[in-house]
Amino acid sequence: MTDNKQVVCQLTQQKPRRVLVVAPSELAIHHRHRQSFQTLPSLSNYILKVIAKLSIVSAMLFGISALGYWGLEIVEANTIPTIEDRYDWQTQKHICFGWMLVTFSSFLGSASFSNESH
Repeated sequence: MTDNKQVVCQLTQQKPRRVLVVAPSELAIHHRHRQSFQTLPSLSNYILKVIAKLSIVSAMLFGISALGYWGLEIVEANTIPTIEDRYDWQTQKHICFGWMLVTFSSFLGSASFSNESH
């Protein structure tokens, strides 16, 4: 579109029958000066968001490690023990499940205390 052509746009905040005629160069200038007003998140909201993200990631990692220990426990139960030293995979599995529960509870707590509107 060249500068000698005009763009017609209807204003939404005024009467529906009123039409404003604007040149394309003015339209670009108006578009650049448009500002969006957003409220900055508070420090407590930011901290709660970080806690929520970190706790859900750590809960996933603890869950994956607990599944790994569960698999090792099954493998050890199905093999013939030849060495005296046996690993206690069940205890490590329960520890990972416990920490997974703690981190998931932390996620739920931080998500419920933040006042995010979206």
